[in-house]
Amino acid sequence: MKITLRGENDRIYPILEQDIVAFADLSRFTNEGEYRVGIQTRLSGTALEVSPLEVSVDPAEITLRVEHKVIKKVPVTPSFKGYPEAGYEFIGYAVNPSVLEVSGPRSASEKILDLVTETIELSGRNASFNGEVSLINRNPLVSVAGPSKVVFQVHIEQTTLIRNFEDVPFYFENLDASFEVIPSIVSGSLQLKGAQKELSGLTLAANALTVLCEHISEPGVYSLPVQVIIPDQFEAISSSPRELQVVIQRRGE
Repeated sequence: MKITLRGENDRIYPILEQDIVAFADLSRFTNEGEYRVGIQTRLSGTALEVSPLEVSVDPAEITLRVEHKVIKKVPVTPSFKGYPEAGYEFIGYAVNPSVLEVSGPRSASEKILDLVTETIELSGRNASFNGEVSLINRNPLVSVAGPSKVVFQVHIEQTTLIRNFEDVPFYFENLDASFEVIPSIVSGSLQLKGAQKELSGLTLAANALTVLCEHISEPGVYSLPVQVIIPDQFEAISSSPRELQVVIQRRGE
């Protein structure tokens, strides 16, 4: 839009640009539709000190569409890029505030389903982190009530692995040296859960499936509990067998 001033040269040059405002009065419109409206000017400050002063606007009229104002609440959606360090995974996030109010012309407001943030980089991360990130509002006709930035919390954890171990030999603990054991089966199995980086390279200790024999004092047939012994950072999801039937006999018999 172009505003032209006519008056005495030495009087109009000092006029500041912000002291002349062009506007359209829409107060008489109460229904949605397209209208042709004349452009008016409002003078203030230095512009009021000049007389005579002729102000013209080009174009003198504009066509615009008037719509009802819509106010609604929409969720905040973070935008992420990249992947955490190998062996780690993105678990989830939280943002505060998680919902914000937007307002604007009906047709523009109805198209806004959420407010997206600028990109949050995940590449190379191996721990949870937090910070602030700006919101993106691509429609100048829509205003957002509240802060221009939101606080976020990103949750990153080590990738969990479930690993099966088969043919795990039994370890007979505290068996009297004068006895020997004949088990009904020669090995068992384990299913462990833990951090991928650690569990993928785990070698089970010799006593991973321990059969407790300290109470055996006579030869015979026994059903003995099998105890799982693994490092604390791992979880035993299942093990088999839970009990082992064995024959205890004296050595050399």
